[in-house]
Amino acid sequence: MSLALPLDVAFADTSSAELRFSLSRPRIAPLATEIVDLALPGLRLELHVIGSSHQVVLAEADRDLLIETFACLPETGATVPTEAPRWDETVSTTGVWAGLSRHEFRAHRSADPATFRSRLAEALDSVRSHDRHLLVGFPGDPDALTALALTSAGPGDVAWQTWHAYPQHHEIVHSRSQLTAASARGER
Repeated sequence: MSLALPLDVAFADTSSAELRFSLSRPRIAPLATEIVDLALPGLRLELHVIGSSHQVVLAEADRDLLIETFACLPETGATVPTEAPRWDETVSTTGVWAGLSRHEFRAHRSADPATFRSRLAEALDSVRSHDRHLLVGFPGDPDALTALALTSAGPGDVAWQTWHAYPQHHEIVHSRSQLTAASARGER
């Protein structure tokens, strides 16, 4: 088993119950990043670990087109809308992001002390099966991990998956996201 990129930053998230989702939160300074130039001209996908959470940014030159944030966010009193994840439900958002028009997000969480280590090993195998991924470990617990992987990138389709491990609760949160063009989905 290869090691995760170690960070010298304490594991900060509390549990999956504190996770919030947003497509409108501004960038948060990342602790680790993997940047992927996409087949779509001039576009890149940035996979960021923030705390023990993530942001994925679709960007063009120096302009952010979409920022997906799935994180344990501090209460700041800001008016940036966030929502609790709708576990095991696909949430679709339409918009215009460089020819892509639909963002889909689905999150699943599991918590079982008896199977936590085997589920974590399966998640790590899945992460490492993708050429473009980011796997980060935090000090204090070898199972405190956050991982992101680009799972597909082609004309009209960009997809990624993430894994957040909360060893103190034996929880693993797995999310799947996809950006598609209407024509790629057979829509008009």
